[in-house]
Amino acid sequence: MKKNLITAVILIFALLISTRAYNQKIDSTSFLMNSRLSFYTYEKEGELLLHVPPSFSQINLSVSVNIKGNTVALWNGRSVKNIVRLHLALNLSPATYKVSALISATVSPGITYLATTNLSVLSYKPNEVKTDRMTGGLIVNRRQFFPFGFYCYSPVSPTLPEEEAVKGFNMISPYQKIAPETLTERKAYMDRCAKLGMKVHYNLLSVSGGGGVGSKIEGLSDEEKRKRLIAEISTFRDHPALLGWYISDEPTGNNISPQTLEEIYKVVKENDPWHPVSIVFMAPFITSKNYINATDIVMADPYPLPDLPISMVGDVAGQLKEEFKGKRPVWIVPQAFGGGELWAREPTIQEIRSMTWQSIIKGATGIQYFVRQGLNFFPKSAATWGECGRIAMEVAELTPWLLSDEETMQVQSYSNNVIVTSKLHDGQLVVMAVNKINEPVSATIRIKGVNNTKARSLFENRFVSVNGGVLTDQLASYGSQVYLINIKPEKNELNVSNVNLIRDPGFEDLSSPGIPSACYARPGGDMGATYFTDSREHYEGNHSLRIVTPENDKSVTIRLFPFKVKAGATYTISMWAKSDPEQRFFMLPEVDNARINSKKQMPQYVEILFGGFGNARFIPDKEWRQYMTFVTIPIDTSALFKTNLIMKMPGQGVAWFDQVRVFEEK
Repeated sequence: MKKNLITAVILIFALLISTRAYNQKIDSTSFLMNSRLSFYTYEKEGELLLHVPPSFSQINLSVSVNIKGNTVALWNGRSVKNIVRLHLALNLSPATYKVSALISATVSPGITYLATTNLSVLSYKPNEVKTDRMTGGLIVNRRQFFPFGFYCYSPVSPTLPEEEAVKGFNMISPYQKIAPETLTERKAYMDRCAKLGMKVHYNLLSVSGGGGVGSKIEGLSDEEKRKRLIAEISTFRDHPALLGWYISDEPTGNNISPQTLEEIYKVVKENDPWHPVSIVFMAPFITSKNYINATDIVMADPYPLPDLPISMVGDVAGQLKEEFKGKRPVWIVPQAFGGGELWAREPTIQEIRSMTWQSIIKGATGIQYFVRQGLNFFPKSAATWGECGRIAMEVAELTPWLLSDEETMQVQSYSNNVIVTSKLHDGQLVVMAVNKINEPVSATIRIKGVNNTKARSLFENRFVSVNGGVLTDQLASYGSQVYLINIKPEKNELNVSNVNLIRDPGFEDLSSPGIPSACYARPGGDMGATYFTDSREHYEGNHSLRIVTPENDKSVTIRLFPFKVKAGATYTISMWAKSDPEQRFFMLPEVDNARINSKKQMPQYVEILFGGFGNARFIPDKEWRQYMTFVTIPIDTSALFKTNLIMKMPGQGVAWFDQVRVFEEK
């Protein structure tokens, strides 16, 4: 730390000498800069985000970026947006580096502008979680991650994680007291979530910044809180289920100062710099900007119903996104309760949909409902909670678009009651729309750069015409729609001499987004085993099939749609697959169970069965690879009959599958 400070002082001193020699003034307040990712580990390249004041828009700028006296990036041009992305090579050892940018502008030749920031380079950890300040998303297990989950109460029901994982939720955040006598309970739900592939937004409120339901521990001194805080971080900082640390709930309402939380933030970061820190804010929500140095994620909990318009939720998300754009991700806590205290009723199905989609369209990149207590306590309506699960599946499908950093195509709504936005990813445009009022509306949306085409209404399995760049459709009361338009030319199918007998071999059928269509699924002993399509990982097309086996020998079985085979014929079976060995739960070290852990673990086998005529096993690894086998049908069977290709993964872990093929050898 002292070395970095000395380097920064020398750099600024040299700058002062050089600028005085040319009679230049230094302005160190106009421009701001921060690194795109909260920290870097395995990346070969990094980015810095230079925040350009509105008065410098469309003005020629020259930027020189320096680390330890060396120029690492140069940029010249006009800032069309208010953020300039500065790319640099990351050939740096783990450390915190002071970065400075010198900016000159054609409109102010007598002034040199200075912006500084810290660039954090850490050693790699498999469970690390980065925030992406450009997109607002997270990087988890080296993949984009849009957290979509809920608060819940302690003790966590043993079946709660599996009940919600199969709906598409990927995060939970239990209220809890950090007490020694309940440590076993906390380890139990963390372990179960890790096996299911869920993440935990870990609640430290009782020993950090306070607030939260049932989180206060009476009679605990500040010194004891600090000890418990550090001990809890030490216990779970390497756990594969950990997403981040939640340190304060509504600090303005609890009279917790920014300075107090900044000190707590430092303690957390000193003990675990690999995970983000979050704070939830109440009205007036914009006061959250005073706490920017105490949090990595800004959360807000607007609960409007039934007395305020639900458009309040979108307004809050938009206001915070504008304030923290390029600086901090913004998450929204939608209301999923009601009937007591200040809230006379809970949201309807339609209201909770509109509130959630308003938040996302206005820029929220995380959703954490308050609150879930199953099966019908919070919310009381199982149908309303089912709608939240439906939205979870929609968001999972759209994650590559919602967290895309590509320049999109402008969209405009002709109705004040319909808000819209667009996202571009890999040549495909997604247009999202939501109705803010409790009556059906006719939505007219202009899409710049698109003429006459068809748009797919993703979550209703239908198509809508786009004429002259205008899309017209009907939105239900508080309803939402998402449209997909293919901008790039479609790829020609590869010429394959043999006919593939598998229907939907790449899992691209979007009739019901999130689940594979042309198959049956059978349980294998663990009700939390899942089999979702994944738009973030694919060998070809836009999707793969992701299978999670929480416990060895308890895999779900996928029986693909039947096809005809002939007696005496030989069939080739192939598929592309990959896994993530770092997500296998047994890799977590447990000192107390050293004897058990020394036992040889079951490999992450995948089994392929061709009816009752043959089977094969393989072990996928972290790269996409093609696996192939051959089966011959006995000649003494029926001449022509139907059979199935069956897939299962007995070995605990997660794997992805794509381009499944079965064809007859000629």
